[in-house]
Amino acid sequence: MLESVEPEHADHEDSLFPWPPFARMMLAQGAHAAGDALVAVALAGTLFFSVTTDQARTHVGLYLLLTMTPFALLSPVVGPLLDRWRGSYRVAIFLAMIGRGVLAFLMASRTKDLTLYPLAFASLVLSRTHGISRAALVPDVLPEGRTLVSVNARLSIVSVAAGTLFALPGAGLQKLFGPGVTLRFAGIVYIAGAIVAAGLTTRGRSQRRPPSGQKHDHKLLAPRLLAGGIATAWSRAALGFVVFLLAFALRDVGESVKSFGFVLAAAGGGSFIGSVLVSRARAALRESAIMLGSLVGIAIVCFILATHFNIRAAVIVAGVTGIGTTAARLSFDALVQKDAPEEVRARTFARYETIFQICWVAGAGLATAIHFSPEMGLRAVGVICVAGIVFAIRTATARAPTPKRAEP
Repeated sequence: MLESVEPEHADHEDSLFPWPPFARMMLAQGAHAAGDALVAVALAGTLFFSVTTDQARTHVGLYLLLTMTPFALLSPVVGPLLDRWRGSYRVAIFLAMIGRGVLAFLMASRTKDLTLYPLAFASLVLSRTHGISRAALVPDVLPEGRTLVSVNARLSIVSVAAGTLFALPGAGLQKLFGPGVTLRFAGIVYIAGAIVAAGLTTRGRSQRRPPSGQKHDHKLLAPRLLAGGIATAWSRAALGFVVFLLAFALRDVGESVKSFGFVLAAAGGGSFIGSVLVSRARAALRESAIMLGSLVGIAIVCFILATHFNIRAAVIVAGVTGIGTTAARLSFDALVQKDAPEEVRARTFARYETIFQICWVAGAGLATAIHFSPEMGLRAVGVICVAGIVFAIRTATARAPTPKRAEP
């Protein structure tokens, strides 16, 4: 079922579960998001609100460092490896979910052991591998008559819905039985998703992709793609800054973890709304306009609400930031899926995913390392977005680099 090449007209009706490729991908993506939500609930534990502010800042710093380390492997190793053979994207999705299922079971018995950290690191690497492979595979399972933006939006909606749906029972299991049971539940969900992903099919062509050459490199440096990457990167920095700014701001004004839960729910709801709106916006606007508009919207809301911060303002900022960052990211994914040649698609996603994570960590780290007042913090978010707009526009209006000619 996992051979590198499928027949030219492979019929999905011959499989155990006769779902078309994109429906199968949606189910697998929903299982992955559900497992992520369960793992997040299980590991959240005492990281933040149950310790002092200084301890919380230290824990957050370690967490940010942990989230960065998998990307040291993605761009130089995982991306080029996935681009080498056709069929590798779907095989990677299957293996990553199997691996995360096994790791979840291993973490379940080590929640108070130092070995939890390398296991969590390995799970993060597999999570990023899954994300890159899924994004790179989308053009190969694109339903007829659908746009890339609308398909990416549908996958995002499934992810948000599944994560929200499974976070609630996960929290109940966590409270009644502890993190071990929640992690075992996550392991079962991952393995179920892997079973679904095992039936993904691709178009049959030669097994080995042609090697990528310099003729493709200039396409990846085209102003439109670079400008989109810059706009999305700055929106990710704004998101990281907002999440931790609001977390520490709510602590400072004496709000409980329940209040921060409302903020996170607003961010998740904003992500859902952004996924719904972006496909409709694409009917009237180009991807570049959506990405710039997202930054404009976040900046305006942050500047307006900076003068009167309260829990309601925090919820609004989180919701709008969720809408904007999701719309920008889905639009950028569609841009890469459309512009990046197949031979370098995975490494392109890996490269930009690394940049986006660096920007998210930079924004989150800035909000963690420096004690911002809510007013100054929201103004800083607005400035981050304005800077992103300026740099993206300057890049979009620049001339595309010309490929170097081979010397005779």
